Amino acid sequence: MNMGMGDLANSDIVFKRKFRWTFKVDGFCSGTTIKEHFVKLASRPNLSIEETEINFLNGKMWIPGQGSWETITVTYYDVAGGGAGEMANVYTWIATVYNFLDSTKLTQSSKRADYGGKGTLKLYDGCGNSMETWELRHMWPQAVNFGELDYSSSEECTVELTLRYSEVDYTNDCGGAPHACCQGC
Repeated sequence: MNMGMGDLANSDIVFKRKFRWTFKVDGFCSGTTIKEHFVKLASRPNLSIEETEINFLNGKMWIPGQGSWETITVTYYDVAGGGAGEMANVYTWIATVYNFLDSTKLTQSSKRADYGGKGTLKLYDGCGNSMETWELRHMWPQAVNFGELDYSSSEECTVELTLRYSEVDYTNDCGGAPHACCQGC
């Protein structure tokens, strides 16, 4: 058996790297945008597929059931001052979903056009060309963690958002796109 690297050593293979990506949110609150500049951490979407148990005689088997997209977590640098308008937009988005800015009213928007954003996550190669694009639609902050403070640390402050979304579009920008092998009855 050949113990070499096999196809991994092919000179045409480009590895997707964890540090070449951007994430932006737009479309909520009459077209407000959160640009990609203040994002520290993010994750690609996760898909869970329920299993359906089939019982017959003395045996069991399983078939795939309904699929659901899991929440993702995005962490922003919490900045103030010049050029920090994007962080103001993050706080505006949170307040649109649950208005923590007014402790007596605690309003929240009822229209998807106000709170529902579109997240765009892109991975890039070393030349800056897009390798894959994820569009997460009807997205809103489900949970917000304003972060801990610590006198003994010199790290920056962050705001962590757990984001829920309803629809996902994946595009492989490198060609050779995956496809579903689905045959009807």
